[in-house]
Amino acid sequence: MTGLGAGKGIRNVKKERPSGTKKKKRSSRRSRAARGESRRLVFKAATRSEEFFDHLRAHYREAKRRDVDIKAEIRLVGDKDKELDHGTARVANVSPSGALLEDIRLSKEGFPTKPFRLAITMKGGEYDGIGLTCRPVRLVPEKIGMGVAFEEIFVSV
Repeated sequence: MTGLGAGKGIRNVKKERPSGTKKKKRSSRRSRAARGESRRLVFKAATRSEEFFDHLRAHYREAKRRDVDIKAEIRLVGDKDKELDHGTARVANVSPSGALLEDIRLSKEGFPTKPFRLAITMKGGEYDGIGLTCRPVRLVPEKIGMGVAFEEIFVSV
């Protein structure tokens, strides 16, 4: 068999383009919109699965929280109860296992980079003098806040 379609000759034939046109790059990647849609579909499917909700339950707070508005003094303590910083905050909600502190104002205007605990002393009404030792669980930047888990309760006199 002879001609263009025979043997190896077809692979070496180049198509000619009109002058001034550029070869279009073909991307092997999907578009950003397509990737985003895929992620949404995968997440949507995952939320329907029983394993997904079991996973959330295992990493979610232990008890329902109650909204409150209690002013508090806070101390950030490090190793050997050394005070790293102090300031004020507002307890926004509370549960038997933890609380959400909002509007945190520290004298050094930032959290330490090394591990720390919080000593919270509530100031106001029936909660005046109740203290809690907590560990930080999560930051809530939009409320200048932090979720904490209780470790110990004390009464300040």
